Amino acid sequence: MRIFNHKQGCVKLTKDNQGKLSILVGIVILGVVITVFFRFENFQAFVTDNPQATLIVSLMIYAALGMTFIPTSPITLFLAVLIGPLQAALVATLGNTLAAIVEYKIGQTLGDILNFEEKKRKLPFSLGRLPIDSPYVLLFGRLVPGGVRGLSYIAGAYQVPMKLYLVTTIIMSMFSALVIAFGGDKIISLL
Repeated sequence: MRIFNHKQGCVKLTKDNQGKLSILVGIVILGVVITVFFRFENFQAFVTDNPQATLIVSLMIYAALGMTFIPTSPITLFLAVLIGPLQAALVATLGNTLAAIVEYKIGQTLGDILNFEEKKRKLPFSLGRLPIDSPYVLLFGRLVPGGVRGLSYIAGAYQVPMKLYLVTTIIMSMFSALVIAFGGDKIISLL
């Protein structure tokens, strides 16, 4: 199987990369389906009717939303009202960490398929030498709009060590979850 590359002509895919590409296409299709058919109202009704399953369903939704660009803040706010801000922050931290791992793995798979290690040296503006594996970039890059998901994909493609990636992800996921859960709970209580 060949994929067209405008600079090098056709690139031949190995069997291993064909399998990875198939899985990646499946994940992208699943992400598009989730994006199109996700309805917060349905989630709210299910959680209200099944409070015991709230944790498991919420974690699955957080992980699934890692494949999409749907923000998870509304779920965190909803959980803060439903189960309390501290519990919601803990669920959101775990869920967003799971989502970040999914995003990292997608970026890593794309990097493998496209042979990114070799191609990053040729990126314009010295982008191949960006210190993506710096803890500061991994922490503060998530504060930029689109940075949470974009940085996860890039970290996977750059093959940032998982230990470093996971620690910085948990720190920023917990920080944002606490701000959203407690801040949202206070704002909602004022209404």
